[in-house]
Amino acid sequence: MPKESVADKRRREFAEECAIALGIQPEENGDLLKYADDPVGFIEKELLEKLTEKQKEIANSVRDSRETNVQACHGAGKSHLASRLSIWWILCVGGLVITTAPTDRQVEQILWAEIRRIHGKLKLPGELGMTFLRVNEQARGFGFTASPRNSNAFQGIHNDLLLVIEDEACGISEEIDNGAESCATGARNRMLRIGNPIQSGGPFQRACSKNHIRIAAWTHPNVAWAYQKCLDGIYRLKPEVARVIIDSVTGDVTEQSCWPDWCQRDIIPGAVSISWIESVRRKKGETSAFWQSRVEGMFPVDSEQSIVPRSWFLQARARYDADPQKWDFAAEHHHWRHGLDVGDGGDDHATASWRGPVLYAAGVQPTKGDRLDVGRAAALGAKVLDAKPGRINVDIIGVGSGALSKLLEGDYPGDGTHWGEAADENSLYANLKAEHYWMLREGFRNEEIAIAPLGEIEEMLMEDLAGTYYEETTTGKTKVEDKKKTTARLHRSPNVGDATVLGYNGTGGVVEFESVGKSSRVGSRLRDY
Repeated sequence: MPKESVADKRRREFAEECAIALGIQPEENGDLLKYADDPVGFIEKELLEKLTEKQKEIANSVRDSRETNVQACHGAGKSHLASRLSIWWILCVGGLVITTAPTDRQVEQILWAEIRRIHGKLKLPGELGMTFLRVNEQARGFGFTASPRNSNAFQGIHNDLLLVIEDEACGISEEIDNGAESCATGARNRMLRIGNPIQSGGPFQRACSKNHIRIAAWTHPNVAWAYQKCLDGIYRLKPEVARVIIDSVTGDVTEQSCWPDWCQRDIIPGAVSISWIESVRRKKGETSAFWQSRVEGMFPVDSEQSIVPRSWFLQARARYDADPQKWDFAAEHHHWRHGLDVGDGGDDHATASWRGPVLYAAGVQPTKGDRLDVGRAAALGAKVLDAKPGRINVDIIGVGSGALSKLLEGDYPGDGTHWGEAADENSLYANLKAEHYWMLREGFRNEEIAIAPLGEIEEMLMEDLAGTYYEETTTGKTKVEDKKKTTARLHRSPNVGDATVLGYNGTGGVVEFESVGKSSRVGSRLRDY
């Protein structure tokens, strides 16, 4: 009889442990127990799904390593893989799986929706619910969403064969991560953190800094064939591919049905695609945080020249979410301060609304490039003041002066700021714009500012502030770089960033109309533009 190898012995002993965990004899469930040491084989042969090379690497890491951290691009199949590994651990290993994510929707409708779908399709063993799968008390799994500050959520959860999965790991709080990690201490325990690396500085980034698997969009089989790495380190379409799939008029990627036969179509429907990548490149830019995290699978990098680094912005958002009552209480003792940046036809109008130390709203309105744009900007300012009475601060260089005049004619309280004005001789700043931007920077740096949820505009505002750089003049004064440089970097004018700075440096005050009726009529007239 040939001598048993070390690897074969380890597999046999592990299979025996799994059989004991499942409460059966090894020969009774050989079809599944044989995969106890082979998650890739189980997924591909039993679940009938093809894994990418990166997904295989992750699956084998979960098998072999106590901790696996995965920072991945958009559409890489993160939750899909996590659900398959959950099933493997329960049915083949015979252990306990615990999954968590930042929201109920992410737990129930993403990872566990995948488990429910494949379980029902293949009629796999075990009792299934919305967020649980149970073979017996040992071989089972469940998912839950814990309060961000509830460090006791994982209290008392221990198992010899335990797999803890943090899905959308970038949104997991320090307390929850600590609680999850404290459970996975045994020799056969495993922990998988997996998510988009959208925010620097949290527990997910710290874990990834120790060890991680990165999935960049370029590694996915849907798109890998079409891209090449350029000398500047950026992946772009191969020239021969771009020539036949990019519309020469619109610059958009054409439908795959129109591509020549030699171009590969998507292998995995719904996963990352060429059209999505090129849309992000065009709309967000290759240096944006969105590009870095969701395309490259990398944590956004702060630039030393940013007036407000991305990490400071994200920390200000997190401060509000951590204790909204505290910040709302601090804000309610102040009047509203609004900023209005008036577009010149090629740029959007933009507004931002502050109350005390909290930024509560920001928005943009497209311009049309006609003679009525100034009136539309004034109407936009009137609408903001009607909703949140206070004062509005307008940059009066160029067309902004006309919008402010219309607002003042309508008895709306406003102030004009000329950012081109030279600062005092002894000032550290080259002009008033630099001073105002720096005051906002100091508010972020000193953690005196919080940002409430802003919706879709949030990403744009963060990029406007992070993409606006400062420079030093020959006399040693600080200045904001020429706007043409910022516009070239962002592929747009940083209007919402400018509006935010104007609002932050505005003067709060009570709206005092001589005649409420008159003011209302004028406001209505302004909104008719």
